[in-house]
Amino acid sequence: MAEITFFHYIHKDTILHRMDGRLKLLCLLLLSLSASFASQLEHYLVLLFVVIFALLIAKLPIKALLKDIKFFGIIILIVFVVNAFNIPGDPIPNFPITSISIQGLITGLRFAGRLTIIIMVCAVITGTTPLITIRNVIEWYLRPIPFVSEVRIATMIKLTFMLIPVIFDNLAEMMNAQKARCVELRKNPIKRINFIVFPLLQQTLRKADEIAYAMESRCYSEVRTKAVFESNKIDWLLLAVCTSVFLFVIL
Repeated sequence: MAEITFFHYIHKDTILHRMDGRLKLLCLLLLSLSASFASQLEHYLVLLFVVIFALLIAKLPIKALLKDIKFFGIIILIVFVVNAFNIPGDPIPNFPITSISIQGLITGLRFAGRLTIIIMVCAVITGTTPLITIRNVIEWYLRPIPFVSEVRIATMIKLTFMLIPVIFDNLAEMMNAQKARCVELRKNPIKRINFIVFPLLQQTLRKADEIAYAMESRCYSEVRTKAVFESNKIDWLLLAVCTSVFLFVIL
């Protein structure tokens, strides 16, 4: 089966894998906000350094992650093109398309960089954190909020994260199968898209039904033992690093 690395948990014995899930989720939030507020080149360089350093610490396959980012290439390209064409400014000298401005090009690169960094941060978190831990962490954070079913919401988020890699795996498998059948040689792009979209949607819905039936057959209940978390000095140090990066960006 064709399988991608993005959003898959990869078991290793590293600092990030052993990190307290509660603090790890806070690091995800801080780095994502840092990428959203980044505006200067040094901001992007610092965030990129942190992400690469996290990939090295977690011993995640960097080459495979960079290869799999092609699945997000269309979204990143759309973000770049929309900003490049819609931001007014000075035209690019000797460039045939006059509607693209220098300011629009810079803004498009900024948004594309932000999106890429956020995707890589999410890949680090999901690659070092089991889904059950993500579910328990979300439940722990929602527990003090009144009139909120923390178990139900945490379970729904867990199932969402479970289906995301399944969708990408099915997409990669279908693209390889259609490539072997020379479907990409068809001149009509709409037919090529139909050969992917509808089978992918069908398989995703079938997988969702299988998960629902499996949970029902195992007598799923929201009454369960609460998870216990432990943190150490290294976990707090990593959180302090992410907090420092966030303060560096916004200040």
